[in-house]
Amino acid sequence: MKSQLKAETKFEGIYKRLRELAYTRGPGAKLPTIRQLCDELSTTRVTLSDALNKLEAEQILYRKDRQGIFVSPTIYHKAIGILFDPSLLSGPAASPFWSMLWINLEQEAQQRTAYREEICTFRFVKPISDHINSLPDDIQELIENRKFNGLLAVGLHTRKARSYEDMDLPCVSFAANGYWNVTLDSRELGRMATLALIQQNCKRIGIWTPTLQYPYLEDTEPILAMRQLLNEQKLPYYPEFTRQSYVPPSQKTLTLQEQGYLLAKEVFGAFNPTRPDGIFISNDMMTDGALVALEELGIRIGQDVNIVTHANAGSPILFGRTRNMTVFEFDPAYIVQAMFSLLDQLMLDPALPTTTIRLRPQLRQYPLTSTRFI
Repeated sequence: MKSQLKAETKFEGIYKRLRELAYTRGPGAKLPTIRQLCDELSTTRVTLSDALNKLEAEQILYRKDRQGIFVSPTIYHKAIGILFDPSLLSGPAASPFWSMLWINLEQEAQQRTAYREEICTFRFVKPISDHINSLPDDIQELIENRKFNGLLAVGLHTRKARSYEDMDLPCVSFAANGYWNVTLDSRELGRMATLALIQQNCKRIGIWTPTLQYPYLEDTEPILAMRQLLNEQKLPYYPEFTRQSYVPPSQKTLTLQEQGYLLAKEVFGAFNPTRPDGIFISNDMMTDGALVALEELGIRIGQDVNIVTHANAGSPILFGRTRNMTVFEFDPAYIVQAMFSLLDQLMLDPALPTTTIRLRPQLRQYPLTSTRFI
């Protein structure tokens, strides 16, 4: 067992040193002979051959009979697969956010094709029902056949896919579980939203979250952050104001706008005398529906209740309706940049430890009549 472990460690070391040598020499360069490499790397022909086979399969090196070992002319060319769950773009819980994310992925891919000799291939992938690895067999086959140098996966679980570990294939995930992830810092969003409401002198603070059809998008982090900050500030926490929208059994799904509308009617209806004076609504489409209900009920934003909402940069949702509200937003362009940046690091160093990049929300707007948020 120990000798096998040592052999594997030796192989990985030789592989990495040859890979670095290839990238240092550049496209078309000729490498030393087999005998010279064995001497320089202090290894056997068997271990060296195994490492060369792997590098040749990855199109980093190639061998010519009686001529030697050469660096591939396409060593700097990269094939990147961009996998996207199509259900994010349609259905009752669909948001413009996903189409904006798709557009930003396309724009970044076009720039990288033009300036970095990378080829990005987009694929809609219907995930299988597996919360660890939801990639279907046809995608797994492409991975096993080494058709990609790296992957970006949106809405698709890629954790513990054995083929990735075996081949050191970098894969960055968003809105799902993977070894390397980019995610929205929802805990920080909850903290910042709560602080904004406290600074607006709200005493009965609540948080509304939607019922989503995607289990991996449900998140209790904003609620936990709110409770922690209220406790630190020695302010009461009202569990009755922490609400997740309710979908009646008679209906399988409700749009996010409908969820917000019904929840606002329930909380601020005449039959409910106990009301919050500050609310953080964690979804912009839900806020959109809630605003319709509050207007019908005669509830004035900024006077009868203060609202902090999540939003997405560039989204038409809530356009022209946030004057008296605090708005924190996430930018799809930053998400895409973070995904590609992490993938770049992984393609240079496939041994990078499991990493999660958490993107903080940015303040877009604060009510002009209130104390400026810090």
